[in-house]
Amino acid sequence: MVDDNFSHQVWRTAILTVALAACLVFGITVLASGDWLPGGIIVGASAVGLAREIPIIRKLCNGGPPPTPHNAQK
Repeated sequence: MVDDNFSHQVWRTAILTVALAACLVFGITVLASGDWLPGGIIVGASAVGLAREIPIIRKLCNGGPPPTPHNAQK
């Protein structure tokens, strides 16, 4: 059984990463249409958000869920 906190953190990180990637694509689209200021703000903010998620993703991928105790007290 996977730890509920670990599962919650994985889902939170996945949803946030997908949302930030969508914002990045939207910002690039806004930049391509010629709106430099709002496009730059959107791209910058989403890039910073994605950069902050990288260590969390790395920790989740390398660490894995903590081991669950097996009924050792029986």
